Amino acid sequence: MTQQFPAAVYELGINPCVEVPIRVSRLFINGEMRERAQVDVGSRITLILRVDSRPRRVPIAGGFARALQINRNVRVIWELLTPSRQKEVLRYLNFAKRPETLWSNIMKVIALLQKKLPPRGRRAGIRVRV
Repeated sequence: MTQQFPAAVYELGINPCVEVPIRVSRLFINGEMRERAQVDVGSRITLILRVDSRPRRVPIAGGFARALQINRNVRVIWELLTPSRQKEVLRYLNFAKRPETLWSNIMKVIALLQKKLPPRGRRAGIRVRV
């Protein structure tokens, strides 16, 4: 699906954005987008939006995958997280450059997930926010 429409770039707080006439009500325009399009606040532009339905898979760090296999309780909490929250955690882990940093970050995530464990016997139907 493709939709084309004119829009005016304006600021909402400190963020340049445009109104979008479809389900999304507002599209924020970051600095790279503005620079590449050579527009700024006050510019009148024509946008073309296309649906991109390709799945966005973030690779899972090997050490984190092993930690989830080893610790069933942590894996249960991990699986209760929303896909977007899982993706955010995986991006955080994948950002590490050095193996020591990755391992340290994995331990932080595991500790955080362990804190989210409800008391025994009260795990059915829980909602988890990390």
